[in-house]
Amino acid sequence: MPASSELIDDLRSVEGARLWVDAPMAPFTTIGTGGKADLLVTVADTTTAVGTLRVLEDHGVPWICLGAGTDLLFADEGYEGVVVKLADSFHYVEGMPAPSVGMEDGAAVERVTVTVGAGTLLARFAALAAEAGLSGLEFACGIPGSVGGGVATNAGAYGSSMAEVVEEIELATASGVSWTKVADLEWDYRLCRLPAGALVTAVRLTLTRGEAAAILECHRSILRQRRSAQPRGVRTFGCTFKNPTGGGAGRLIEAAGLKGVRRGGAEVSRVHANFLVNLGDATTADMLALMSLMRAEVERTSDVSLEPEVRLLGTHFPWEASTAGPQEPPDSDG
Repeated sequence: MPASSELIDDLRSVEGARLWVDAPMAPFTTIGTGGKADLLVTVADTTTAVGTLRVLEDHGVPWICLGAGTDLLFADEGYEGVVVKLADSFHYVEGMPAPSVGMEDGAAVERVTVTVGAGTLLARFAALAAEAGLSGLEFACGIPGSVGGGVATNAGAYGSSMAEVVEEIELATASGVSWTKVADLEWDYRLCRLPAGALVTAVRLTLTRGEAAAILECHRSILRQRRSAQPRGVRTFGCTFKNPTGGGAGRLIEAAGLKGVRRGGAEVSRVHANFLVNLGDATTADMLALMSLMRAEVERTSDVSLEPEVRLLGTHFPWEASTAGPQEPPDSDG
């Protein structure tokens, strides 16, 4: 259903908000498929975010926050709702110290708190932290997406995740802006349960001062591993399914013989089976066809029910969400 003229007028009246009607979503996602959203709104600052959320609450319309679009799959039919995107003003880092050469033996561990805008790219922030000699974000090296999205999905790899380094989260709601302690939120594997109607606008993280050269070498090692094990230079949303307990989803999908299988313009990556690739003309329907096949074949061959890591927006998955036991990461990213 198209957005009402009243909703459009009210959103346009919010200072600092920019509005697009019938906005194509494919260009805003790394997979590059999907139809149009009824409305796309960019917010310039937290005041604009609060005003926008207040309008959306008053009108009772569904909305989602769009970060870097790395784990989103919009339906070909589009999204009947409002997509909220943070403007470039949310790309910032505060409190980053000058690089250190190391710590003396026996010195007390020094912890440093850094505040980062939710729109900042997570991999870029992790690189900046490494250059400054701050440890704790090595796992995030090369992880796509924004810091805000990384918090919402509790992004992680190699046995670590955002939940371990986040101290506080700044949340905007229709009622205002406030900081929430990490202990007051519920965290799970690839999930942070944020309050209903809340938008992440900034994050405070506590990192540990170390030797920049050693931390940077760790980053380079992780990047080499990622580049050798994951597809590069293609349109993908990263891992398609969460890793089930006891093993990586990619290994299960590969064991089912699905590497290189295609449906339309979509392909199961020949490099890492838990990655779907848009070969150039894929549709969301193609992606869903492969996801259904991957899930069915893994259940048939390994008796494991895979749970999607990507979010489908605008319609429902053609199968029920997994009711299997808790999900957990193996030693690497699946």
